Amino acid sequence: MSTGHGDGPSPESQDGQERRRTPPPNRRTPPPRTRSGSAGPVEHRAVQRAKSRGSVIGRLFGRQALDEALQDRFQPYEYESTRPVLRWLFIGLLIFVATSAVAVYLDIGFRSTVNEWLADGRTEIPISPDDVGQATVVADLELHDPDVLLCNEEELATFSVIANGCRNIDAVFAYAASEGFDCVTLEQLASVATNPTAPYAGCQSVVDLTTTFENMNSRSSLVSILLIVLMLIIAFPFSTFAHRSSRNLRTLRSDGQQHSPDGVVIRFFVPFVNLYKPLLMFIELFKASDPRLKPGDSETWQKRGIVSPIAILWGLSWAGFLIFNPITVTRILFNQRANLADVTSATGGLIAADILIIVLGILTILMANTLSKWQDVRAAKYGTITVTPPRPKDPLEKALEEGIRRQESSVAPGDDRSSKRRRK
Repeated sequence: MSTGHGDGPSPESQDGQERRRTPPPNRRTPPPRTRSGSAGPVEHRAVQRAKSRGSVIGRLFGRQALDEALQDRFQPYEYESTRPVLRWLFIGLLIFVATSAVAVYLDIGFRSTVNEWLADGRTEIPISPDDVGQATVVADLELHDPDVLLCNEEELATFSVIANGCRNIDAVFAYAASEGFDCVTLEQLASVATNPTAPYAGCQSVVDLTTTFENMNSRSSLVSILLIVLMLIIAFPFSTFAHRSSRNLRTLRSDGQQHSPDGVVIRFFVPFVNLYKPLLMFIELFKASDPRLKPGDSETWQKRGIVSPIAILWGLSWAGFLIFNPITVTRILFNQRANLADVTSATGGLIAADILIIVLGILTILMANTLSKWQDVRAAKYGTITVTPPRPKDPLEKALEEGIRRQESSVAPGDDRSSKRRRK
C-alpha cells in the first residue's frame, strides 16, 4: 500500500538519510599524548635516558656512570676522609719517582758517554744504524757482482732500497772521514757483513758507535714515554683527592671558599691558568682545614688560617715542572741538535727535568698526606655536618627572574611611565 507525502518517508529512505547525515566513524584511534606533546610511540626523554643507562651501550660508553654521578652530585653528603684515595695515589707516585730515578741514571750515562767521545775528538752525531746496515749490504752486493753497477746514475735517481744504500755508503764514508776512522773502501765496509768475526776495525768502529748512540737514545726516549703514561694514570687519583678535599670543607663548617670542588680539578688542565691557580687553590684548602681554628665564619680561616710550607714548595715545583719538563726539553733541545756538544746540553737539561720530577713527586706525597691529616684531625676535634648541595634553578625560572630584574631596573621609581601604569 502506497503512502502519500504526509505519511513521512519510508523506513528504508529514513535509514538512508541517517547514514548520509552521520559522519563515518574515525577508524584510527589517536595515540596517547605525553607531557612533551609528542605521540605515544615517541617516549619521554627521561624514559629514554633510563633505558640507555640500563643498556649495554650505556654501560660501555660510561653513560650510566655519568648519570649516576650527576644524580649523586645534589644528594646530601657527609665528611669523607681522603685516606683511601691516598693509598692509590702514593703507590702511583712512588712508581713515578722510581721511574724518574731510572731516567736520571740513564741520562747521566748517556751524557758521560757523549763527553768521552768529545774528549776523544768526536764531534758529529752518529748516523742511523739502519743506514749503516743498508750501506754494508749494498757494498757486499757490489763486490760479489762487479759486472753490474748497482750505484749508477739511473739507480740513484730512483727511491729503491738499492738507491738508499748507495747514498748511505757515501754518508758512512763521509762520517768516517770526519771522525778519523779508517773506513774508505767498499771491501772494508763489506767486511762488517761478510766477516763478522774479524771485520775491518775502522768500519766496525763506525758501526759500534752508531749502535751505542741509538741504544742510549732509544732507552732515554722509552723512559720519557713511560713517565708521560704514568702522569696520565696518576692524574685520576690526584684529581679525586683534590675534589674530595675541597668538598670536605663545607662539612668541616669552613664556608666561603672561592674555588668549587669541580673548579679545583678543572683548573689543573687549563693552559697558563694551571701555572699559578693550583698553588692558590691549595693555599685555600690548607687555610680552611687548619685544625687549630674553631668553626666560624669565612673571615676566621681566611685571616687566621695557616699554610703548610710544603704546599708553597709544591706549588713552585708544579709551576717549574709545567715550564721545564722532559717533553719541553726534548722538543726544544733534541730537535735542534747539530753536533755532540748539543747532545750534551740536551741530556743535561733532561737530567735537571728528571730531578725536578722526583722533587715534585716527593712533595706531592708530603703535601697530600699533610692536608689529609689536617682534615681528619679537624673532623675529629670539632665534628662535621651533613651538607645538602643546592639544586640548580630551572632554565625557564631563571630566565623569568632575569627578565623581571631587567624590567624593574629599566623603570625608575619616579618615572611617569610607572605612575601611569599604576593608575591603569
